Amino acid sequence: MKKETVLNEIIKYYIKSHDFNGLPVYNMKSYDYNILCELIDEGLIEVLSEKEVINPHIKGFDFTIPVDRQKENISKDTNYSVLYPTRKALESVPLDYTKPYSVLMQKGEKQFKIIYFNIEILERYVNNPKFVIMDNGYRGNICVKDEYIDDKTIEDEYIKNYGMAYIDGKHLERAVGVFVCDLAKLSSQKQMLWKGFELPNQRKCKINAGFVDNLIKGKWVMETWIFHALLEEIKVINEQCEHMGIPKLFNKTFGTHYSEMPEGFRNILLPTLKNYYDFVLVFEKIIVHNISYKTFQKDTLHIQGIDRKDELGKDKGSLVMLEEWLGKNIRTQENITDLIIKPLKTIRNIRQKPAHELTSNQYDVTLYQKQFDLMNDTYTAIRAIRLFFANHPLTKDVKVPEHLVSGKGIVNY
Repeated sequence: MKKETVLNEIIKYYIKSHDFNGLPVYNMKSYDYNILCELIDEGLIEVLSEKEVINPHIKGFDFTIPVDRQKENISKDTNYSVLYPTRKALESVPLDYTKPYSVLMQKGEKQFKIIYFNIEILERYVNNPKFVIMDNGYRGNICVKDEYIDDKTIEDEYIKNYGMAYIDGKHLERAVGVFVCDLAKLSSQKQMLWKGFELPNQRKCKINAGFVDNLIKGKWVMETWIFHALLEEIKVINEQCEHMGIPKLFNKTFGTHYSEMPEGFRNILLPTLKNYYDFVLVFEKIIVHNISYKTFQKDTLHIQGIDRKDELGKDKGSLVMLEEWLGKNIRTQENITDLIIKPLKTIRNIRQKPAHELTSNQYDVTLYQKQFDLMNDTYTAIRAIRLFFANHPLTKDVKVPEHLVSGKGIVNY
């Protein structure tokens, strides 16, 4: 059996594999231990085994496994070891330059190499009604909406996972990181599209640690995204209201699974005024517009209700009623207006600007900071309501998640 035959089988399997996987030794048609050892010595193949890596079918990184260990792991064709052609062996492989990320894999690039892009690339998916962005703060998913799930024209047109990255280590200079193996699955047209958004200085970018921990190391990310924590606080507050014998403070609650969260309730991607106002519109509906005036009208243990009508017989707004009701029922040295009411009024004030004025869209990187501050202030306000309610004797049996109690590990990416 010729050495070229064995090497060609390994190369052919790697190139034709959808994920550029290696050839398991137990699947070889031309297994020859001595020839394989020669190929290892010549630096033309390398061996990954379950003894050294969790999943030998994926060459996620560059490994330095001793030659003797590699040879030992292929000593039998029944061993659970996988063969990969090296960069040297792949030098003669014809390259398809219409697929720049496939080319990297054809040259032997490690599958989990991260390529960084201008965050603007995601706007193309946000603005396409066939897709939805599912965001978890440190990472996100581009998913096809249910009604387009059988659309064959888009099955190779998007990547599933991306990570939030930062330029020069600055939290508010954002980029997007994607595994090269995922980019290589895109169609030629979409690979060229993504290539156009590739950032010139890749070394300046750093991926969020949660992306690596979650997708590569298989770890749970123990931090709680502030967007999720806020929705959890709302649920707890409503449960506290039930125990106190008053109507729920919020008309509607939301889950933290991406399919349960309101669309658009996430970090803005491209920092434009339109994106910022679109977020505030959603935010106002979740918080301010979601407050029930019925909560404030019922008398119960240690709670005095208030009238909905003002002195002129007009209906009071929900924030006016909330401020009056808290002032009447909560005894604290805290300034309730500054702590709770002002942040909620800020949401409403921002929301009213595009509703009542003609505004032009602008690109403004400071909008990242404005959203960051708005989320922090609002979360502090909603958390304060929950903490005040926790002092009521009838709420002592309401279970509050530990991360909400301690406030530790709640992050605003």
